[in-house]
Amino acid sequence: MKRLFLINCRQPMVNAFGRLGCEVRSVHSTERYFDVAAKLAELEFVPDIILQQENLGRRVFLTGLRELDCLKIFWSVDTHLNMHWHGLYGSLFDGVLTTQKKYVSRLEKCCEAKIHWMPWMGGHPGPETGTAAGLIPYGKREHDLTFVGRVSPERRARQWFVDFLKSGYNLHLVEGLNYSAMMEVYRQTRVVPNESIFGEVNFRLFEACSCGCAMVTPDAGPELGELFDIGREIMVYDDVLELKEILDRFERDPDYAAMMGLAGYERVMRDHLPDNRAAAILDFAEGLEKRSVSETEAGLLLCLVEAALGEAGDPVTDWPGLIKRLLALPQDFRRDGVLLRIFAVSGLKDLFLDVARSYMVRQDLEFDCYFCMSASLAALKLGMWDIAKHFWYSWRTRNPGEKASVPADEVSLLLLWGDELCRTGNTVRSGVTFNEVKGIPSCAADCYFAALYLVPGSLAVFKKLDAVFSGVKGAEPTRLGFLSHLSLHAPDDWRTSADVGITSLKAFRLTEGMEELKHARLLAAAEGRERFFHRKIGTELPRYFELVSED
Repeated sequence: MKRLFLINCRQPMVNAFGRLGCEVRSVHSTERYFDVAAKLAELEFVPDIILQQENLGRRVFLTGLRELDCLKIFWSVDTHLNMHWHGLYGSLFDGVLTTQKKYVSRLEKCCEAKIHWMPWMGGHPGPETGTAAGLIPYGKREHDLTFVGRVSPERRARQWFVDFLKSGYNLHLVEGLNYSAMMEVYRQTRVVPNESIFGEVNFRLFEACSCGCAMVTPDAGPELGELFDIGREIMVYDDVLELKEILDRFERDPDYAAMMGLAGYERVMRDHLPDNRAAAILDFAEGLEKRSVSETEAGLLLCLVEAALGEAGDPVTDWPGLIKRLLALPQDFRRDGVLLRIFAVSGLKDLFLDVARSYMVRQDLEFDCYFCMSASLAALKLGMWDIAKHFWYSWRTRNPGEKASVPADEVSLLLLWGDELCRTGNTVRSGVTFNEVKGIPSCAADCYFAALYLVPGSLAVFKKLDAVFSGVKGAEPTRLGFLSHLSLHAPDDWRTSADVGITSLKAFRLTEGMEELKHARLLAAAEGRERFFHRKIGTELPRYFELVSED
């Protein structure tokens, strides 16, 4: 029998571990730092496994983990929004679970723990989900289409998604519901069209299928086909044309929609309940090995997490306290990279130089691309041009076979770092908004945005931004801004016009997308390039020619 200590796990998971024969202690905390060793001593409980589930509200960081001789697992729920700190925090644990399979490889690059895919789950209609038991017959349900979610100006794609649904369907739009009220609404709904932030497999998929709704969800990639039988249990779409086709078919053939809702429900009841996930977590734990994290490393990791959240806008970050904790740690390029960024943003030139000087005079100190970029662009913010160039050359001369480009000014240095970060795979930080005035870049997109702030309207920078965001699910509204600017300067370029049309359709702008593609086709035909237009559209909108008549 396994002894489990669960932190911020939902009650259905707590109950599931109990049904599997585990001895369970469960706590919920909103403390910024939660001393897990002290709490276990208070409870007089010695666990085999500690499992912390990410709290989607206030961040909770465990301390005292290294004092405990048991397995430690962190469940990253919103990996798609919190990669900027989950890899760091996860390195305190033996294992990290992520709800997003596509993020396993990304976490493996920045996290020392063993990474494993653990999808989210559904629930039985009944007392455990706060609803009446059983399914309501499909034909007796109150709502044709329901979307439960907050619509705000910050989420333009969701606004366009809702506008599209309102324009052609009887949409029931609700927000601000607690879990049981939301599930009761789904029980009364026939069809649930889903929308995601960054192309992730989200809660809504499992919640709606748990209530027997016919679900149409964004195509999140191969992992979705491992969770559901696409075409029988759920439907997927990649653009608004495909979404419209599916919703129209559901409307024409309610029996087909009802069968799909029932099939999706049966799949959840078979494979995607809390008991399934609890059993899978226990199986994962069987293959885990305990890791040893030193007190110094644990302290540094928590500081790095705090800094990452602070830079992302976390209002409760204690900057003076964080600086004090960092300075108490031994020299380490990860520590020093954070200090350089903090000192630069605060305008503390002398403190910046105290940290930077050793990396300028000694060749034996370890550093990486992110550190050199941080040091370089932090120096740039402080007006120290020679030092900014020094750290650029320090990084580029590590590759003796390549000649380092010479930065001519601030903009060229930002673009060089952006290109370098693209080359090393650090392109976009999902879930983090960069402040071009106050911030220091952390990824390629940040570098390009900072450059664009200095040279507004630069076509070269717009092209780099468009290339970075091309293909990034959820970034279509942002990319439309770049493409619109490019199209103004090249009104006869059919490729740019086609990209505007394609991106519009992926962002639920049906009328605008169709008009732009019609325009792009005419431009291509005028150049004798219509077959290239057909090839591009066939590649990027595979079903376009099936769903649309060009006459």
